[in-house]
Amino acid sequence: MEFKKSIIITGGAGFIGSHVVRLFVNKYSEYHIINVDKLTYAGNLANLKDIESRPNYEFVRMDICDFDAFYKLMQDEQIDGIIHLAAESHVDRSIKDPFIFARTNVMGTLSLLQAAKLYWESLPDKYEGKRFYHISTDEVYGALTMNHPEGIEPPFTTTASSSEHHLAYGDDDRNQLLEQLRSLPVSREVDSSLHQQYSSS
Repeated sequence: MEFKKSIIITGGAGFIGSHVVRLFVNKYSEYHIINVDKLTYAGNLANLKDIESRPNYEFVRMDICDFDAFYKLMQDEQIDGIIHLAAESHVDRSIKDPFIFARTNVMGTLSLLQAAKLYWESLPDKYEGKRFYHISTDEVYGALTMNHPEGIEPPFTTTASSSEHHLAYGDDDRNQLLEQLRSLPVSREVDSSLHQQYSSS
């Protein structure tokens, strides 16, 4: 079947992710929606039973930190867009094992950004019609309050944001992540009491 666009949604078996996947599968029958999820404690494919047989839906079990596998998926499926929801966000678990949080939230995001950058830059039209959305919770980005409705200032200045977990790794990893962000058509969105969209500058 020919599709107009191919879109990856990471973390699509989670509570919020499954709602996003279902919305896209039902609303955009002409788009190939690929749900990439590692199926950790937060992922459950039973959330998507009602759409699993839809012709425009595909599930791929994958760790977003696996750069080679993700890059190959982008090439094989000729990906036009990524909606990145996969993240470690349970506070109690972050206290128990902060390294898993930093690995997924920082290095996993960097893996996706680098794969998108390399693949899209290899195309004749480069970034034309391509988009990378990063959507997460206030546990990852930091809380928004009414007296600061613009939230975090790009690029990632809040120490509570996932990309600022670079403190566990050092400035080289942070700088590499920011370098990728500046060259990509990236949007970030916070799922909080205040829904705002942030575009990198």
